[in-house]
Amino acid sequence: MAAIPQVFAEFIEEMRVEAPSLEITQMFGKPCAKLGGGKPELSFFQDSMAFKLGATRVQEIYASHPEAVPFDPSGKGRPFKDWVQVPEGIDTDWHALAREALGLR
Repeated sequence: MAAIPQVFAEFIEEMRVEAPSLEITQMFGKPCAKLGGGKPELSFFQDSMAFKLGATRVQEIYASHPEAVPFDPSGKGRPFKDWVQVPEGIDTDWHALAREALGLR
């Protein structure tokens, strides 16, 4: 497995307080996280966190946070459906979005 960025590893450790089965893995060579044996719900790419939130919620985030972009880890103009990439430091809470993506609301 490729090196995991420290900010992502620390974030996942913080989230394990609420989701002990959260594990780090890879998706297309990018670090991601999933609950137990489930599918990836979080990823880290280009100093941003990506969340699988569903099409409606993703559109809401685009409308309120113009800095958020489609999650396209291939860089080939084929973003993942239902995912949004959120840079660190914009007016949103990565922890809240992670809870939402993981179904911990």
